[in-house]
Amino acid sequence: MTDWPSEEIPEDNRLFMRVHERWRDDSGIAPAAFRNHNDGMSTDWEKYSVAQETRLRARVPAKNAVVSLLAGEVRCVPGQNVQHTPDVENKNRAHTDVFGDKDVEARLKLRRIAKVKIAFDTPVD
Repeated sequence: MTDWPSEEIPEDNRLFMRVHERWRDDSGIAPAAFRNHNDGMSTDWEKYSVAQETRLRARVPAKNAVVSLLAGEVRCVPGQNVQHTPDVENKNRAHTDVFGDKDVEARLKLRRIAKVKIAFDTPVD
């Protein structure tokens, strides 16, 4: 398979992120859901994915919601950097990381800008 180049993500483009049900709280999604896995917070860029595809990449899709975040709003959270990081091994051209420390303040800000696209308990198509 050919490597995909990393591309610049425009400010007004959305990033989709799965949220496992363990990060569900009384307000919907707990700020703790916004965390790094290895070096960055894993998302999918809307140029190459839709919310449903992002959900279906989960081990158990029915246990996941999907939120969207605007790339420009994420970049306004102090210390956060959006970088398109295609995942050739898993055949995911949409893969994008949000790098930066996810301290309490960053997590709260990311939660405030996140919009639920697929709610918990939504049947899997």
